[in-house]
Amino acid sequence: MSYMNPLHPPVPSNIHSSYTALAGACSAKPPFAQAMPSTHRRLPQAPLSTVPTSRRSAPCPTVTFDLYGAPSHGLGVPMCELLARSGGALERMLVGANDGVGAQMSGSLGFRKVNLKILWPGYEHLDRTYSLDIHTSAGPLTRGQLAAQIARAFQRFIEELQGYPPAQHGASWRFGNGGIGFNRLMLSALWNVYDDVWLAEVIVDFR
Repeated sequence: MSYMNPLHPPVPSNIHSSYTALAGACSAKPPFAQAMPSTHRRLPQAPLSTVPTSRRSAPCPTVTFDLYGAPSHGLGVPMCELLARSGGALERMLVGANDGVGAQMSGSLGFRKVNLKILWPGYEHLDRTYSLDIHTSAGPLTRGQLAAQIARAFQRFIEELQGYPPAQHGASWRFGNGGIGFNRLMLSALWNVYDDVWLAEVIVDFR
């Protein structure tokens, strides 16, 4: 008997897409064919203006975040759930929650911390960078621990910027009253742009 996750209803095959909103920001290709309901949109992120012409470290594999029971890969995990659930509950919800992804994120230079860059339409002039610990006293960070750190960074990002109006081109992506709240964000993947800089693939529920 198949299990259907209520957070992600079935998506018709005719709207499957390999597009990623990070295509302009990094050269990596999506590791899966993504499909989304019509009410969901990927967060578009502009290319970074400070990407060096050469890397010090080879690109690290993309880290993905999927719910058990989701109809396809890449639909993401609600960030509010990542912060609300305990370790045991997170293990039952997130595929590969205990995988030690921090080891693969260290790269050839052995990074102990990496930087999460958050870019948001209309708020590009207020972009933020948050440090993520990818090693703990118990060993490399797990996928579940990493997901929670990313969710906390986005929660902080929205709290810091919700008092600022977006530029006109980002009006539909505004925060605050009538705009996008943290509970609308879903974490799909984390991409290594260069060296210790990463961007998150985020899906926003506009319902």
